[in-house]
This record gives sequence, structure tokens and C-alpha cells, in this order.
Amino acid sequence: MDYVIGIDIGGTNFRIGTVSADGKLMNFEKKSSRILVADGAVEGISKEIKQYIIRYDLEGKIKAVAIGVPSIVSKDKSFVYSTPNLKGIDNIDLGNLLSNHLNLPVYIDRDVNYLLINDIKSNNLDINRDKTILGFYVGTGFGNAIYINGNLYSGKNGVAGELGHVPMYGVKEPCSCGNIGCAETICSGLYLEKIAKEFFPNTIIDDIFEKHSNEPVIEDFVKTIAIIAATEINILDPDYVILAGGVISMKGFSKDFLVSEIRKSLRKPYPEKNIEFIFTEQTQQSGVLGSAAYVFNKEN
Repeated sequence: MDYVIGIDIGGTNFRIGTVSADGKLMNFEKKSSRILVADGAVEGISKEIKQYIIRYDLEGKIKAVAIGVPSIVSKDKSFVYSTPNLKGIDNIDLGNLLSNHLNLPVYIDRDVNYLLINDIKSNNLDINRDKTILGFYVGTGFGNAIYINGNLYSGKNGVAGELGHVPMYGVKEPCSCGNIGCAETICSGLYLEKIAKEFFPNTIIDDIFEKHSNEPVIEDFVKTIAIIAATEINILDPDYVILAGGVISMKGFSKDFLVSEIRKSLRKPYPEKNIEFIFTEQTQQSGVLGSAAYVFNKEN
């Protein structure tokens, strides 16, 4: 039986697992990602995968490796152009280099794309591969993935879906991507931390929604998320909208308020009339499962 090794490399954690064609996850591990990519990312990641294969007796049983990264990635799913929060895998042909080291096909893509694939599969949203589905993942940044008729939409260069980096009129905050006034500078987990420090210094960040949801500054924060999401919904008229991520999953976050604010900005009667919103919960395994599902879907 052939397996896929799924990997999710975040700014903090490196997650790896073995996934079968029927979606069963085995041998899941998690460790610090910064140690692996600090010096010589290719060598570090390659060594970790090789040791993992030996550890679980997987030699000759792996058909491919799929890796999700917090980056923008080339259309051929190999070259990592930019990773603002993890410099060790910045501006590098990670897929081809790892493939040469491992003698296996290696696919690289934006981590948020793999999260959306996992959410679609887990919720059986596109059995006939004919749906348009948008994913909005509000965590440290504002992640976005676009899925149309059975495939992730990647655009000319492979970098479509950077909704967190659309320019916001009047916003002057510098963004980690190098531009000024990107959307995620005012609607992300990093910005929420700034709000908490400035307006609610005596409240821990985990309690910010539970204790202050009705405060104007928090309502404005949620309204901004809604406006940005509604913009893409109006353009693409999707069947489903996935809303997820660390911020949206925080206790006390008003999901009903977010949906009502999105609806206010949607074109009437459609897509507002029959748009379907789905809230999902991410686990440590979600990105690993989604990356492997991408490979198996690619073959069908």
C-alpha cells in the first residue's frame, strides 16, 4: 500500500504524519520548526524526513511527500518565494531540492490551501467536483484559499488567494510582506494583540472576545474581517464559505455577528440569499491530512 507523508511547517511547529489513500493518519509527530530550518533548511528537513521513514519502517512505501508552508509558492508547487515569518525557507526551490535529496516526488503549497482541502474532504462538500468554495482562515495573519471545480485556484504565478495582502485605503501600517496598508495589518491575530495591549491591558488575549465583544474597537475588528471576506464572496459567488483559524475559534468570538456583517456587504439578492457559511475547527493534524489529500486528489 502506498502512503503519502504529509507535513505542515508553521512559524512555530513542524508537524508530520503518514496518510493512507482512505485518509487514515498514522505516526503523527510534532516538534519545533525553527530548529529544522535555522541553518540549511533543505538539509534539515530532508534529514528529518529520512529519519522519520526509517523510524516507522516506511522505505519503499511512500509515493510522495506534500508540505504546507506559510508562504507564497510557485505554480509548479516547488519554489517558495516568500515566507515572512520563517526566513529559513525564504526564496528557495524547496520542492525540487528536497525531491533530489529524498528521491521522491515532493509537492509544496501554501498551508492554507491544504487546510481548505482538508475541510472540504472532512465535510463532504464537493463529491462531484463542481463547487466553488472559499476558505478564510484568520490566525496570526489573514489566510485565504480558493477552490473551483475540484481544484485549488492558483493563478498565473501560483500565488492567488493573498486576500490578506489586498491594499486598504487609508491604512498606513507596514506589513511583513514589505507593502504598506495590507488588509491583515488591521484584521489578524497580530493586530488583535495590539488592540488588547492598547485598550485592554488587564485582559489576557484568550479572554478578549469573551469580556469585550461589545466594545466598539472589537466590533470594528470583526467588521473589517467581514468586509474583506464579503469582497471576495461578491466576486466569486461561491457555493460554500469556510470560516476558521485561531482568532475565529477563540472563546467568546461572535460567529453570528461575523456572518451578519458579511451578509450586510453581500450583493442582493445573490449571493447573499443562498450563501452557506461553515465554521470548522483546525487541529494539529489538519494541515498534514490536507497536504496528503491534495496528492491523492491530484491522481483522481
